[in-house]
Amino acid sequence: MYHDTMNPPATIAMRILVFGIALLIATGIASLLPALPLLADEFGVPLTDTWGIIAAFALPGLICIPIAGVLADRIGRKRVLLPALALFALGGMACVFAHTYIQLLVFRLVQGVGAAAFALMYTTLIADTWQGHERLTMMSWSSVVLGLSTAASPAIGGALAMLDWRLPFLLSLAALPLMFLAYRLPLLTPGTSSSFRAYAGACLSCVRDRQTLFLLSLTLLTFIMLSGPLLTCFPILAEEKFQATPLETGLILALASVAAGLAALGLPKLYRRYSTRSLLLVITALYIIGFISISLIHVLWLLAPAVFLYGLAQGLNIPLVSSLLADQAGDDQRTSLLALNGILLRLGQIIGPAIFGTLAGWAGPSWAIAAGVVPALVMVWLVMAQGLHLSTKPHYATAGYS
Repeated sequence: MYHDTMNPPATIAMRILVFGIALLIATGIASLLPALPLLADEFGVPLTDTWGIIAAFALPGLICIPIAGVLADRIGRKRVLLPALALFALGGMACVFAHTYIQLLVFRLVQGVGAAAFALMYTTLIADTWQGHERLTMMSWSSVVLGLSTAASPAIGGALAMLDWRLPFLLSLAALPLMFLAYRLPLLTPGTSSSFRAYAGACLSCVRDRQTLFLLSLTLLTFIMLSGPLLTCFPILAEEKFQATPLETGLILALASVAAGLAALGLPKLYRRYSTRSLLLVITALYIIGFISISLIHVLWLLAPAVFLYGLAQGLNIPLVSSLLADQAGDDQRTSLLALNGILLRLGQIIGPAIFGTLAGWAGPSWAIAAGVVPALVMVWLVMAQGLHLSTKPHYATAGYS
């Protein structure tokens, strides 16, 4: 095992591990979205209540992500990653045998504990292993892999759900070969010479920075918009307004991830040509246009270009914010700051379905999706308030995605 300032070798096996985790991340939520109507029928709950399946998966992150971040910095990456992958596979398999909706939610909580930790480690492993331009390149390609996985997962999950509602949960078993690979690789174990008090103080000092708080706020708003209007309300809209099959819903949602992957590939060039402030304002405009268009369209396949616009915004937004955030902390606090970012990500995944799923039940899915412009307008206000602080570009040597 590697220690202190030494980095694990950037081998083909390490790339397979990182890309494999990126592929696995999407299966926890995206593969189940088209199956939500079938799960509602199977367990006898209203369709608008199925947001609990998503929220139960995201909820453990509020507790587990900060714990995983501290442990990864203090005792090593491998001792966090291996149990996380095991819990993810175990929780997914248990969902197959759920007989009640409550049992399903409990098993999703177990699965979410594992997902919270290995999703954080996926970003940390990249930062540990690659430096400079190679790190930026690896981050970009990992974002593309994540986007492709998120694009493919709804279609695969929808197709599997049409055969049996249990089958999408079996995708979690892909964590098992990744466990074996992670066990064989020499992953970084940071030094623990400093006291925990000094470590915590350095982390707190970083979080108090105005730029850090701004970026963390953007993360929260971003994932409220992702998990609420799009991931929770769009399947309801497709089912109730267009009588779409799970496969059709999955294919349309896949376009958002395809667009996100394409946008990620162009990030380095955009960083060089435009200011951060301009990029964020364009991103919020794409969000607003996408949400309004989805809520107004009356032909199923015309939803595709509107969803594609949303995907472009997401593909630019997440890597941009994460790259800026990675510059805010030194190497010793990297995992902890990413963990805090992960907490807000999970919080957004909980708040979004709860608020917008409830709104869809009261006013209908079209109005709920249109309400997605509210967090987008809050983003506009934050960007404008931040002003000149957004004139800087992310440093490629330390750029990172979460």
